This record gives sequence, C-alpha cells and structure tokens, in this order.
Amino acid sequence: MSRSAALFWVLTALVLGIIVWLTQPRPVLQSASVQLLPDFSPSQVSQIEIEWPDGERARLDRAPFDPYWILLSQPKDNARTPPWPAETGRVQGLLRLLAEAREGGDARAMPTALFLTLSRGSGSPIRLAVDPNPLGGTGSIARLGADGRVAAVAEVDEQFVRALAWSAIDSWRSKDLLFWPTAATTELRSRSGSATFDVVKAGGAWIMRDPIAIKADAAGVEGALLLLSKSAVDRFLPPNATPEDAWASPARVIHFAAKVPGTRDHLEIEQAMELGTLIDSNSRMVRITARQSGESAALWGPEIAIVNEATLRAIPTDAGMFVSRISLDLPPADIASVEIRFSGRRAVVERDSSGKFGEADPPVRELLRLLCETPSSGTRILDAPPPPSDEFVEVRVFGPKSDPLASFLLRVGSIPSRVSGAPSVPAIEIVYRAISRTVPWQRPGDFLATLRGLTSNTQQR
Repeated sequence: MSRSAALFWVLTALVLGIIVWLTQPRPVLQSASVQLLPDFSPSQVSQIEIEWPDGERARLDRAPFDPYWILLSQPKDNARTPPWPAETGRVQGLLRLLAEAREGGDARAMPTALFLTLSRGSGSPIRLAVDPNPLGGTGSIARLGADGRVAAVAEVDEQFVRALAWSAIDSWRSKDLLFWPTAATTELRSRSGSATFDVVKAGGAWIMRDPIAIKADAAGVEGALLLLSKSAVDRFLPPNATPEDAWASPARVIHFAAKVPGTRDHLEIEQAMELGTLIDSNSRMVRITARQSGESAALWGPEIAIVNEATLRAIPTDAGMFVSRISLDLPPADIASVEIRFSGRRAVVERDSSGKFGEADPPVRELLRLLCETPSSGTRILDAPPPPSDEFVEVRVFGPKSDPLASFLLRVGSIPSRVSGAPSVPAIEIVYRAISRTVPWQRPGDFLATLRGLTSNTQQR
C-alpha cells in the first residue's frame, strides 16, 4: 500500500470515529450546580413558617403592599407578639440564598433541626430542615419530600443558620416608623391636650381642616413626614411591659393615613402613634398600631417601642407651624383691583389696560409682593379674628370680575432677634380671618403710612 493510500485510510477512520463519538448516546453525569429548589422563584412565596425544636414558632406573611412582610412570632409559652413589619432586606436575602443554594454535601442526622415551610401562590409548599449547628463555618440544609424524607442536601454559610436562630428573630422586626413613601400620605392628624390639627391632601395640595380651614404649608408637612420616615425606634419592649390602662390617656396621639401605590385600588392604611410617658429626658414610650381603612383588625401592632423625643418633635403640636406661610396664594397678575380702608376712609385702585395701577402703582405692587410672594417668619392661629380698628390698615383684593378674593388687616409688627441683645427685626403683621402672619419688611411704618395716604373720603380709581 502506498503512503498516500495509507494516509487516506487513517483520515477516513479518524472521521468515522468522530462521527460515532458525536452520535453515540452517553450517560449524563450529575451536575454539582443543580438547584436545591428547582423551579423556585422568591416572588411566588406568600408565606414563610419557621418552627424551632423547643416549640417556638414564627410566621412571615407577605404584606398587602410590596416590598414588606409581616412578622408574627410566638415563644414556646404561646404568648404571641403583635404582628409587625419585618426588615425587607432580611426576608429578601433569605429567599435569595434559598434560590441560589446548590445541591452538595452529605446528608447527616439533624436531631435539633429547625424547619421552614414556604407557601406559594401556586404549587405545593416547600419544606426544609436546617441544622442549627454549623460545622467549620458551614451549615447544612435539606429539602424534604412529601413523605418527610430527605430529597436533597445543600451546604450554606453559617451566617445563614445564625440568622434563623430564635434569639435573632427579634432583630428581624423593622425599626422604621413609616412604611410607605411620604408622598403616599394623605392625612396627618394630631391631638395633644387641647392642641389639635388635621391636614389632608386633596388634589395634590395640603389643606388644613382643623382648627381652621385654610391652605397648609406643603413644605412644612412633607418635611416633617420625610424626617419621620428617615427615623427609627430605638428598641422594642415586650407586649406586657406596660399595663393597658397606661394608655388610657396618652400624652399625644398622632394619626397618619396613606394610599399605598402599587396595590389594588391603592390600599388605604391608617397608623396611630400614641405617645406615653417619658423614659428619660431624651426618650419616650410609644405605642404604634396600623389598620386597613374601615377594618377593626390590626395590620400590625399594637407594638410598644422606645423612640427618641427629638424624633417625635418632628411633628410639632402647634397647628400654626403647618399653615401656609404665604398670605395670598395667587400670582399678583390675578389681582384686578385693591380696596384700602383706614379710619372711615377708603380708596379703590384698579389695574388699567397696561397692567398698572395708575399713580398708585408702586405702593400697590409692593403690597401685592407682600401678600402674594413674601413668606412669613411666624404664624399663629388666633381664638378669633380681631375687629377692624385704627390700629390696622384694611386691605381687600378683587379678581378680574370684581369678585372678592380675600380681606386682610395690616399693622406694624416685629420679629424677635435670634441673637441675644440684638434689636428685633422689623415686620408687618398680616391678619387673615383668625390667622396672624408676621412677615419681615423694611420700614413697615413708612409703608403702611403710604397705604393710609391713598385713602380719602371719595373713591379713587
């Protein structure tokens, strides 16, 4: 056989061998990366039950709004703790680790195992056994079949096991004070003795309903809510830490209402914070309870916690702190005429076709800047509006169709200096109904004298 013929037959045999190797069935080796929980998705889990060998139990239920879970724990004496939102990161971390767990390791006896049962929206529950005694920094977790036998085993980091210890379950409770975005809040209500206020969000604007119906200061309301949402309780107390009658007359009650986005029909939640006695100069006992609007059963709580007093002062008791700082919430261009009254005399100044107020244009424009654009430094709610007198200059403003918009009383005021011994800041006090606003203003006496000078015994146009 020639050399070329031999080479041909060698190549032919090699090609046929490759074809046979590619087409011949071969046994599949068991992969070391098989999931412990096949077809498992954390988003499908609706409930997690944990059972400890000494009889303690805990349950995590997915809250009616994401991403929260509600934790309900039960010690072995069967004295249940109140339901309370769990730390979202802990629950999501637990489910993520379970989803990432891979089969591996040898099955071993677990005489003191704790058990997890994962309920899902569809499919049968998943039951797991966890060895509470990790060895060499590694723990063991087993997936159980329907007959209770071990179906698969995986090794996990010992921190996973430590986090499931009964002694650590208290750390699963969230220390947040609010459990929804501050923008979802629709009402803030407070009662502290005779001092009350109630502000609600309507059409995107905050309105005060009590103690007076008036536009609220959105920045003040939302700033207080934001500060509270970023605060946390210092620690929780046992349910029996205080007798029930200790909460018969709380020092203050703060109510929140919210329409939580991302839920069906925007779930409405009402949460109450009852402020109890001071623990020391910096801390106070607080009892917190939340309910779904119109429901009697609690979504979470009543939970007793210790909260820093400075945190609670984020929601002031003075209703005046939430009144809009602007006297007239309209652009100056919407004002068509102004009536000024003083000591029985009056002047009506109208805007002409050029947009000016004639010879009175400079002082009237300053007046509108004072009312429509300059925020107050302090606001008080009076028991009753003061009667007009020579102490005040009365100002009425009208719209394009001579429709009355508002009436104000103006007089010289002052703002105490924040620097000890320094003179007070000149200001004008503006009274609207029973609201008194003090607005910083240079030479307020001269300005009011100019307004008084516009008045006469005859109508001015």
